[in-house]
Amino acid sequence: MIRFNQFSLSRGTKPLFEKTSFTLNPGKKAGLVGANGAGKSTLFSVLCGELHADGGDFAMPPSWRIAHVAQETPAVDRTALDYTLDGDVNLLCTIETRIAATSAAHDGAAEADAHAAFADADGYSARPRRNAAARPRASRSSKRRSRCRAFPAAGACA
Repeated sequence: MIRFNQFSLSRGTKPLFEKTSFTLNPGKKAGLVGANGAGKSTLFSVLCGELHADGGDFAMPPSWRIAHVAQETPAVDRTALDYTLDGDVNLLCTIETRIAATSAAHDGAAEADAHAAFADADGYSARPRRNAAARPRASRSSKRRSRCRAFPAAGACA
């Protein structure tokens, strides 16, 4: 589970979180909304291990990984769909490599953990999800085929 207990964090002189506590159990989903500068990206940086609390505790199982796409996409000559799916492919390939290595080493417990990670990452439905995402949809097909460099930077008016 992901647990924040009496978590406090400030950026400069601005407190973003003051003695905040919450728990997110495995398999549950949560959304985080708020105005610009409210601390959404800062909280995500804590989850990714890039920032640490000023006070209180944050805990997440060390074997868990956070899959994410940066707020700003690089100016690459790939479609937005392909760029997004790369994260899924890379994550799953990493886990598949773990499965193969633990199997070859005859480490049943580690192999079971790797299979559980694959299932948690929804790896068994990855190919059908990628195929479904690649099917044209009239309302979104032009944006899916746009190159990443064609999207405006965050905060830019479209």
